[in-house]
Amino acid sequence: MSRRKHRNYGLDLVKILACILVLCLHSLVPTSIVVKSSLVNLSVYYAGTVAIPIFFMASSYFVLNKRTISYLYVMKRIGEILFIIIGWVLLYSIAYLCVKHKFIFFEELKGTAFLGIPHQHFYHFWFFWALIMMLLLSPLLWYLLQKSFFGYLILTAIVTLICISIDISMHFGNSSNVHDIPQVFRLYLYVEYYLLGGLVGNIHFKKVKNFCKKNFVMISVVTALLYIEVIIYSIWNKDIIHWAYAEANYGNALIIFTSVLILIIFSISSPHGKNIIEFIIPATMGIYMLHPFFIGKLMKIHILHSYPILMIPVLFILCLVIVEIALRIPLVNRFFKL
Repeated sequence: MSRRKHRNYGLDLVKILACILVLCLHSLVPTSIVVKSSLVNLSVYYAGTVAIPIFFMASSYFVLNKRTISYLYVMKRIGEILFIIIGWVLLYSIAYLCVKHKFIFFEELKGTAFLGIPHQHFYHFWFFWALIMMLLLSPLLWYLLQKSFFGYLILTAIVTLICISIDISMHFGNSSNVHDIPQVFRLYLYVEYYLLGGLVGNIHFKKVKNFCKKNFVMISVVTALLYIEVIIYSIWNKDIIHWAYAEANYGNALIIFTSVLILIIFSISSPHGKNIIEFIIPATMGIYMLHPFFIGKLMKIHILHSYPILMIPVLFILCLVIVEIALRIPLVNRFFKL
C-alpha cells in the first residue's frame, strides 16, 4: 500500500504511452507509399514525435532529483545498459553464427549507434548510447540543479535557444547538415530534454505544477490542441525541410513546449487502472528492445501491409505477452528489464 502511495502512476502511464508511440514511429515509415499517401497513417506516425522527448524527460525527472547521486551509481546504471546492448547483440550474433555460419557481432554492435550499417537489427539501441551519455553528465547537472536553481534555468534557456536556432536554420537549407549527424550524437537535443525533465521534477517547479493542477481541465485541453498542432505542423514541415522523419522536429519550439506540458499533465494526474499500469510498466523497456524483430514479419501479412496502423496494437500485445513471460524466467529476465 505504501509503495502505491509513493508511486507516480501518471509518469508510469506516460512512459507506457511513449512506448506505444515508439511503435508508431517504427511501424509506419513516412517515406513509404502506403504511409505518405494516407493522411491517417501520417498523422499516427507524427503523433509519435513526442515519444523520445518523453523517455528522456521521464528518466531525468527522477535521476536529477535524487537526494544524492554519485558516479558509482552512474557506473552501475551504465553497466546495466551495456549488459543489455552487448548481451542482445552477442546472443543474436551467436544464433546467426549457428544458422548462417558467420559471426556478425561487431557489425551489429556498430549498428546500435550508427544508421546505414547493412542489415542492422539493433538500430533502436542508439537510445541506450544516448542515455549513457546523459548519465555521465547527470552528476554535474544534479549538482547545478541542487546548488544553483537559477544557474540551472540559465543553462536550460541556453540549450533551448540552441535547439530552436538549429531548428530554424533547417528551414534555410541546413537540414542536410543536421541529417548527416548520427542520431546518437545530436546531444544538444538530449541534453535539452534531460534538463527539462529534471526541471519539471524539481521542488522549485511545484508552483507551476500546482497551477496546472488547479486548472487541470484547461491545461489538458490546451495540451491536446497543441498535440494536434504538432501533428499538423510535422506533416507540413516534412516538405519544407525535405526530411520526413519525426526526429527532424525534436528541436522545434512547439514540440519542446508540448512535450513538457504532456509530462506535467501526466505527472500531476492520478489515473485509474493502477493494476493494469503496474502490469504493463515493467515490460515497456523489453517491448522497446524486442519490437523491431517482428515488424518485418508482420508486414508480410497483407492486411497489416495495406493498413500498417493496425500493426501497432498487434505488435504491442505480441511483444507484451513475450516480455511478460520472459520476465518470469530467471536469467532470461535480465535481458528484458533496465
